[in-house]
Amino acid sequence: MSESAIESTLSLWERRKIEAMGRIQRVALELFDEHGYREVTVERVAGAAGVSPSSIYRYFGTKENLVLYDETDPELLEIVRTVGGGETLAPLDLLAAARPLIPVLIDEIVTDEVEYRTRLRMGYVRTIPEVKLGQAQQMRELEDQFRILLADRTGRDRNDVQMRLAAAIAIWGSMAALDHWAGTGFAARLREVYREVVESIVVALEAMFR
Repeated sequence: MSESAIESTLSLWERRKIEAMGRIQRVALELFDEHGYREVTVERVAGAAGVSPSSIYRYFGTKENLVLYDETDPELLEIVRTVGGGETLAPLDLLAAARPLIPVLIDEIVTDEVEYRTRLRMGYVRTIPEVKLGQAQQMRELEDQFRILLADRTGRDRNDVQMRLAAAIAIWGSMAALDHWAGTGFAARLREVYREVVESIVVALEAMFR
């Protein structure tokens, strides 16, 4: 998949929103790193980022989500939504269409900037209880979105047990990648960790749907 193909999956407005949220998140994470998570208010983040507090609440909803926001999530969901022309495909055919795009997609969206912010984010996920709890809720919501999208793309019932298992493997497997990366002290590049883990996820899904 070329850069232009990836960019075409999201509207210009959506991409500008993602860029704005990434910029605000970086400001927040660096303030948290310098002064402590609990000492920095949303209002202080807004002032440093040059936006209004209401804009931060509109974009992120909560202070915890300033940490938890992951801009790769909507990009990945959009690829699942559009790969193969958006037509209904059997699960194995959908995986076959997605497989060659995965390394290119990872290189495209897991930029140095994303890696930097993800490394900072993981520190707060591991040390701030309300952030860790928020992460679990966020992952369950993402799992539901992935399950519904996968069922719709493959013509399956949304409550199909294979759809539930596939969504759990994909989403929580990705979370395992981040936990592993943090557990190694961020020794490897994040995109390398993702490539290895996502390949394992695809192999597991292929085995399940055979």
